[in-house]
Amino acid sequence: MARLRYGIVTFKGNRAGILREEPGNATSFEYDPGFDHDIACCLPASQRTHFHPNGLHPFFSHLGPEGWLRERQSAFEDLDTNDDFGILLAFAGDCIGAVGIIDPEAKQDRRLKTSNLPAMDQAANTERTISGVQAKILCNETDGGKLHPAKQDELAPIIAKFSSENLPDLVANEAGTMDLCKTLLPKGEVAHTWRTFVTGIPDAALAVRRFDRQGAAMQTKLRCEDFAQVLGVPPGRDHRGKYNASYGDIGRALSFSSAPLIDARRAFIRLAVYVLLGNVDCHLKNWSLLETPNGLRLSPAYDVLNGYIYGAQGYTTRFGLLVNEQRLQWENYDRDLLLRIAPEFGLPLKAAESALKQLYRKKEPLFRNLKDRVLLSEEKSFRYVNAVKEAWERIYD
Repeated sequence: MARLRYGIVTFKGNRAGILREEPGNATSFEYDPGFDHDIACCLPASQRTHFHPNGLHPFFSHLGPEGWLRERQSAFEDLDTNDDFGILLAFAGDCIGAVGIIDPEAKQDRRLKTSNLPAMDQAANTERTISGVQAKILCNETDGGKLHPAKQDELAPIIAKFSSENLPDLVANEAGTMDLCKTLLPKGEVAHTWRTFVTGIPDAALAVRRFDRQGAAMQTKLRCEDFAQVLGVPPGRDHRGKYNASYGDIGRALSFSSAPLIDARRAFIRLAVYVLLGNVDCHLKNWSLLETPNGLRLSPAYDVLNGYIYGAQGYTTRFGLLVNEQRLQWENYDRDLLLRIAPEFGLPLKAAESALKQLYRKKEPLFRNLKDRVLLSEEKSFRYVNAVKEAWERIYD
């Protein structure tokens, strides 16, 4: 009989409780006596023990990696790629947000296992992990602003994301789309990103300054939960659970905001921007709540790129969330559909119409900046620019 494992759960570096495997492929999380703060929306401290009957509890599952990083980290520890619990024990000492998991039985200093590895693998083989499919690592920067893969004992305030063999222009696409988001959305609404290189890695990267870390040295951890974590939605087979959600689920997650109506309006404008820019992959994990001095609020926008232009390569052009239990094609998103979605966010119709009027004022800077920000091949740039024009017409003309 396999030995049941357990891990120590930390919150902002302090011990919060124990995560345990239970018989029958179940898990439980139990708060320590005297720890009275919620570590997650779906794990209220008023309930001292949280039991999940089918594998790892969804909040913790969504801390783990997907895609490239999952393959790397499971291989480092000779784990099955489906062993969520084992991957977290080995690599989740420091995650996105304020929660970490420590293996109380870990014996080997991971730094001894990384010294001869390539730079990308060194960065992946630390007691840190990041969710998401795209190849990405955590980095630190020198006083001169140069990035290098974060070592085990270093801070890691920056995420570096890389293109893939199948989509070699991902970095350029996301860099340009994030810049256009900054054109369309108010200041502070979009994560800070820039194109750069990471020491020891030949490929260009998109650097993302983490908004879940703050302070002069970026040492303070902020609570940050993506909406799949907020709602406790299981990752599902092949991590597709993040798509099995509706705009009503966005509204349910926003109910945990300390200013739900204001954040519903922010989220609605953001959705309209995603339609304009072809960001079809806006699933549950690409929306988050972030700790602020005034409670949990909608986080800045992140992971935004024009996925519509990859339709010719066989990638989906359906939006990431469900309308009447269907994922609709990007072309179906128009003004009428957006206004029908608004009440699911918790936003009254008049407020939604006002939000669209506000966004309309950004027409001139959007089209002025469009060609300068989209630095793709001639064919893809043409598709990108035309898609934005078509979407604008569906919403406003």
